[in-house]
Amino acid sequence: MLTWILVSFGITIAVTTATIFKPLRERAATLHPVLGKLVSCPMCFGFWSGILLNIFWKSITDSIFLDGCLSLATCWLLYCICLKLTVQDERA
Repeated sequence: MLTWILVSFGITIAVTTATIFKPLRERAATLHPVLGKLVSCPMCFGFWSGILLNIFWKSITDSIFLDGCLSLATCWLLYCICLKLTVQDERA
């Protein structure tokens, strides 16, 4: 279960915040504003990440919807913890 959660979190953070996926986020936003929000929001994308893991890898809860919710909750929780632990540079 821990591996599943960390994979989901890794995918979610990579897509929503990583520089390498910035063109994807910008392109998605130009296609449709809601799609742009989907790929920029760790909570939103966390849900879909859990659903994709259910379909393409394995299920933790034996329910596609519950896997999405589990991923959403854990991705959001881990994201908030990471934000709290991040040292903010006041010069930026």
